[in-house]
Amino acid sequence: MRENLLDISTKIDPFTLEVLTLVSKITDTLKMDFFVIGATARDIFFNLVHGVKIQRGTNDIDFSMRVRNWGDFEKLTNALKENNFLPSRVIHRFTYKSVPSIDIIPFGEISVNSTTIKWPDKEEREMSVVGFEECYLDSKSVLIQANPLLDIKIASTRGLVLMKLISWKDGYPSRSRDALDILYIIKNYIEAGNMDRLQSEHADLITDQFDFELTGATLLGRDISKISRPATLEYLINMLEEEIKEESNSKFISDMMIGTSLISQRDEVSQHNFNILKNLLHGLKN
Repeated sequence: MRENLLDISTKIDPFTLEVLTLVSKITDTLKMDFFVIGATARDIFFNLVHGVKIQRGTNDIDFSMRVRNWGDFEKLTNALKENNFLPSRVIHRFTYKSVPSIDIIPFGEISVNSTTIKWPDKEEREMSVVGFEECYLDSKSVLIQANPLLDIKIASTRGLVLMKLISWKDGYPSRSRDALDILYIIKNYIEAGNMDRLQSEHADLITDQFDFELTGATLLGRDISKISRPATLEYLINMLEEEIKEESNSKFISDMMIGTSLISQRDEVSQHNFNILKNLLHGLKN
């Protein structure tokens, strides 16, 4: 079975490997399931697996842990501290040597109706974990070390976009980077191992008006719909419909525009991003 794993064991940097190995060891001891999410998952699939250039790299590593209750979460954080992970003022954030930010996000039985968690700190902030279970079930096993053999679960690209759409909505206006990451994934989605699938399974999308980015958005929407529970899919559709109704005033499209410096290109880029969003929604519905 391991022969079919995605293998990045010769490509992963030593610091990321050290963190992933330690977290895997800790969670094995505690009998907890986890998967890698966020920009690290993006970089692994696009850069290390498919050789696609990363536009905005990261040194941060984000994990999501399937946890029963806050008592178990405390056992996890205590085990991390015992292994030289340094806590911060944020209850779920640690540092480790040269890795400046390591986030640990729980999901599973610890959540309320599989939709939210409430952090047990002074602020008692709520955070959406909608879609986490679907994304965990859709995660991919990746070989990160050949000797001794070690593989871990990484959020799939479609799962990652699902989570980032919800994260952007839940955390606006502080999560503009989620919109940028989604745009990057859409622009490179077909190139990242999906060309053969497009031709064999979604030939109806190959038309005279074929566009890598717009077609990639539709294909991605279809892929997300396959892994989404009905309530999650409804949430995503409603969210995108709201943004599309706003047209040029869409907050999501505004965040997608960050970094577009030439004023002469802004209208053209804004319209293209609007079309990307419409195609993503179309894929979710079809």
